[in-house]
Amino acid sequence: MLLTPFRFITRILFSDLRLERDGQNLHIRIAAATPAGEPQAPIETARAEAAPSRAALKALLDPHPQARKVLRHLRYVERALATQGLAVLAAMPVEALAVALKQLDSIASGRSDRRLADLRSKMAVAVMERSNDAPAADPADRLSDFVTESRLLVEEASHSVFMELERQYHALLPQETIRASLHASRAAS
Repeated sequence: MLLTPFRFITRILFSDLRLERDGQNLHIRIAAATPAGEPQAPIETARAEAAPSRAALKALLDPHPQARKVLRHLRYVERALATQGLAVLAAMPVEALAVALKQLDSIASGRSDRRLADLRSKMAVAVMERSNDAPAADPADRLSDFVTESRLLVEEASHSVFMELERQYHALLPQETIRASLHASRAAS
């Protein structure tokens, strides 16, 4: 009874996750485990087919330590190729796959690696085939108008980083301007 939460967390951490679309909503689901009697050959075959593409993508991302943090969609494709093989191109939401394709194009343009070109073409075909099936969202139903090709990534910063940025900000503007801005915002409240 005491181990139940730990078993649940272990199951989440060590199982395959899938992204599923329900209309305009995306859900993260734990992939269903295959029964013990069912052969794993199709999954192993899919992984083996995806191994060269995954190796090329890994070789592209490895020299840059922060690449996987910045290129999150491409990191997802890399990990999913290892677990699901090329079937991930059919299972992944088309919007996320399109972003991963743009990220791959931005860092792999001008490279002559045949395996990367093969992965890129398979991703492009999957995006083109599935973009016609994607539900057309009415602009009135959107939560925001923030629809751009490049999105702002917001992350937490440590106190020391914040203090350094504040010091640089104060060095850029005269103190009178900063005080006037603060007084104007307090007066408006």
